[in-house]
Amino acid sequence: MINNQKSHIIKIFVFGTLLKGQRFDFYMGGSTYGGKYYTRGQLMMAENGSVYIDVADHTAYTKGEVYYVDYSCLQRINHLESRSGEFPKGYDLTLIPTWSIEKNSDYNFDLDKSELCFYYRRRNEPIKILGGDYSKHKDPVEEIGVYLGNEKMKILTPEDVVNCVKQDMRIDF
Repeated sequence: MINNQKSHIIKIFVFGTLLKGQRFDFYMGGSTYGGKYYTRGQLMMAENGSVYIDVADHTAYTKGEVYYVDYSCLQRINHLESRSGEFPKGYDLTLIPTWSIEKNSDYNFDLDKSELCFYYRRRNEPIKILGGDYSKHKDPVEEIGVYLGNEKMKILTPEDVVNCVKQDMRIDF
């Protein structure tokens, strides 16, 4: 039987303390390293010392790493980023366009050549709720869990997981 919840099919972009060699890199334990990537936006430091990406800045880029994680690793990271006292509930999971540094060393922001990845966005940035209807707002981590649990007879790809969540989110790149 296929167990999509144990497969490394959730593609996540990390850019701060989860990077290799940083203080919380152990949260990535058991994941598969996908390479060095960048995204559009200026890397910023908050008053409490945590870092985030100002995605409104379309002239700057932020370097990071992509990992393929299973659902339990995503839940571990989600606890750190949105529920623990380390970063006072400061981040929410969403999608962001990324580009491989190896394939795009000129830091071009051509969306046709981008790959969507999950990442943790600073919570104090405004969140657009689909259609202005709160009943349509869904927690991406929970949606991923439901999707993986329901698709037990299908071998999923990272793109399948992105598309499952992308349908429920208004993403403006």
